Amino acid sequence: MSWDQEHRPLPDDSDWVVVYECRSLAVCQELALVLQAMDIHCKISAEPRHALLVPGPVASRANEQLLAYLSEARKPVQAQPPAPKQSSGIAGVVAYVSLLLMFAYWQSHQSFGVDWLASGRIDSAAVLSGEWWRTVTALTLHLDLAHLTANLVFGAAFGYFAGQLFGTGLAWAGILLGGSLGNYLNAWLQGPGHRSIGASTAIFAALGLLSAFTWRRWRRPDEKLLKRWSPIFAGIALLAYTGAGGERTDVLAHLTGFVCGLLIGGAYGAAGKRILLSAPAQRILVLLALFALTLSWMLAIQSNSGRLI
Repeated sequence: MSWDQEHRPLPDDSDWVVVYECRSLAVCQELALVLQAMDIHCKISAEPRHALLVPGPVASRANEQLLAYLSEARKPVQAQPPAPKQSSGIAGVVAYVSLLLMFAYWQSHQSFGVDWLASGRIDSAAVLSGEWWRTVTALTLHLDLAHLTANLVFGAAFGYFAGQLFGTGLAWAGILLGGSLGNYLNAWLQGPGHRSIGASTAIFAALGLLSAFTWRRWRRPDEKLLKRWSPIFAGIALLAYTGAGGERTDVLAHLTGFVCGLLIGGAYGAAGKRILLSAPAQRILVLLALFALTLSWMLAIQSNSGRLI
């Protein structure tokens, strides 16, 4: 703006035209900024209501700018579409609960003459020496009824939502993979001498999977930072609230499971529509997950000296 434009004389009071009236001074001030940004002189009058005035010759242009601004501001924010359900989520939960109860019975009764605890628990020295199957088998074992009950409840809840979002096969294959990878990473970080059991590593992998997928698929670049990252923050909050209590809690296993779940969930989200698998493909993944669990236990029993004599 030149010096002449900056200091040109303003019109007399009789030449001012009201272009907007309202009860809110803040709204008038906001609209005044809009007009000033377009190099339109304006002023605000407070009697009898707050009014925005401009010189008569530019009133038409001011009205156009205000209408454009207000119409844009009133556009409804596009609501995020709800995630389409890939399954009811119930079948996977029933299978999960049934398997954990079955292994709990076998473990407590040493069924088939097998010391299930010695054969399947995480022994970091053994895992790092090549017994990778322990990262899978340990997910099916528990210390006591309270340990089992907690993992049944939280695992069923997270697994239910994952099953609805991804389909039974993709959800539980991802949960099993995340849990086993989390167990391996935990064994590596803890070093020889660490032992652990429980499905919680897989449960927090499910939480990480859900958090990362939701963040990856439904984030919007125009959202504020806190809202954009809210799925991840919510997952971390749940991890801290449910995964850090108790003196026997393996907090690092919960954290490694969550991190591995985040990576898998991020990969699922990046896959886009390719993640929407057909029913036959979902069934194949279910069979692969069951095969991985069965193979792991076969190797565990075969390689371990825990069979009773």
